Amino acid sequence: MTASAPQASNTESQASAPKHSAPQTKRKRSRLLTVRLSRFLAAAVAIALVTMLAASAFAMRSWMTSKLDSSLESMLSRLEKNAELTLEQPLPPPPPHHDDDAQASASNSPSAGPTATPTDKGPRGLRGPGSSDGQLQLIKNDDEVVSGVVQQFDVVELDSEAQQQLLSLRCDSHGHDVNLKNYGAFRVMCAQKDSQTLIVGLSLAANNSTFFALIAVEGVIALVVILGATFIGRKWIRREMLPLGEVAATARNIGSQDLIAAPTVDTFDRVDSSIAQPGDEVGDVGFALNTMIDNVETALQAREESEQRLRQFVADASHELRTPLASIQGYTQLLQRGATDQELALSRIASESARMSGLVEDLLLLARLDAGRELASDPVDVIPLAIDAVSDAHAAGPDHQWSLDLPEIDDEADSCTSCTVLGDESALRQVFANLVNNARIHTPAGTHVKVGVQTIAGTASTPGFVRLSVADDGPGIAPELRATVFDRFVRGDTSHSRQGKGSSGLGLSIVSSIAEALGGRVDVDTLCEGEGKPGEHGTTFSVILPAAKL
Repeated sequence: MTASAPQASNTESQASAPKHSAPQTKRKRSRLLTVRLSRFLAAAVAIALVTMLAASAFAMRSWMTSKLDSSLESMLSRLEKNAELTLEQPLPPPPPHHDDDAQASASNSPSAGPTATPTDKGPRGLRGPGSSDGQLQLIKNDDEVVSGVVQQFDVVELDSEAQQQLLSLRCDSHGHDVNLKNYGAFRVMCAQKDSQTLIVGLSLAANNSTFFALIAVEGVIALVVILGATFIGRKWIRREMLPLGEVAATARNIGSQDLIAAPTVDTFDRVDSSIAQPGDEVGDVGFALNTMIDNVETALQAREESEQRLRQFVADASHELRTPLASIQGYTQLLQRGATDQELALSRIASESARMSGLVEDLLLLARLDAGRELASDPVDVIPLAIDAVSDAHAAGPDHQWSLDLPEIDDEADSCTSCTVLGDESALRQVFANLVNNARIHTPAGTHVKVGVQTIAGTASTPGFVRLSVADDGPGIAPELRATVFDRFVRGDTSHSRQGKGSSGLGLSIVSSIAEALGGRVDVDTLCEGEGKPGEHGTTFSVILPAAKL
């Protein structure tokens, strides 16, 4: 039983932990991205260079082979024309060599092979002009075979094994590569003429040495390029990826903060503007992270402000409701004890109940407007509403001067078609009532208040607007209250209130919410004494609504 409590606590901590803190499967990453990218770059360069090396070697080999085949075709053509003249015939003996050491070195040369001995026999054409070292000829006429190869500028007769190897080739006038023991590799070409078999060849020693030298040089160059690309590419990739470290550090710094338990929202760090420049991948990531931080910070600040407003709203609403409730409770207790006049107590209870009822109604209206409740959208002529508002104000505030500022009305139509808006008549009446009551309560006796309706002409494609205004020449709104004048439970200085009576602070907030719900807005223009010219002061509230299309 003792182990159950820790187990339960572990379960709760696991349930409350973020999902990303304990991933189910972790992807294996043994190397950094810079290492993998540099190795991929080196591999790509290596593959490209090997491909180029193979292609160039193949092209070089093909070109060299084609040149040899062209030479062999010329040699074979000449041999076919002069085959009879190139058969073995008595030749004058070679001139004597006076240098015995030169003869010994020539006879002992390893390139000649064990059977490569100079002879005065062989194809006559190999001893003529135009022959070169490594040139080979073989002529077979019936059973007579004459062959030879030029080695070290002398003609050496081929042995029987080499002759049989050459005669076994197919005579198709195409080049063939053959490796003759004791003589080396040759490119040969065979042809048939009557009863003769003609074979010519050229040594591949010079071509092979050139080819392998080319491969060696290109291989060394490719190796140097691959190593350079690996080293320089890794340095470059590290330099280009370095800003990602700052991006990651910024994200880790934000992720390490406890945003739930923090009492206030602090300003988050951001990626440096020199890095977060859209245009490349790193800049796009940094810019996206900064944008996300801006959105998160704005959302957290909005949440904090909303929570603060909600707490203030609840506190103000509780305070406003507590006052009439306390008054009702006090008069009720006095009535129960018989300590006060019954008629006075009931009158005060009724007055406080009406005050509390009005406050609840205002709160309910604001709650409905905040919830997105749509108001009626009927054509409403606002001029009669303005007239009714001034009539009510005369009765409620006879110590103020009230006047109307209305556009001219066509006598025949008996109405102003341009002063019609689409809205809820009861809501519009409340707008006028709240603005008039605000002017009556927060201005001293004798203040002149003017209620007006003006039309703002539109264009051919857009409708006009109707402006509802309530202007007074009172003391104006204090500068510290102007930014929050449309907030809830915001009150003016009670010293400016007539007979010390204040308000609930919800009237202007209701006006603003109704105007927004009807697609309009509300503006305030105020000037206190001393801020303008002498004698210039007062406040004007303007509600601008779209005119109805009739």
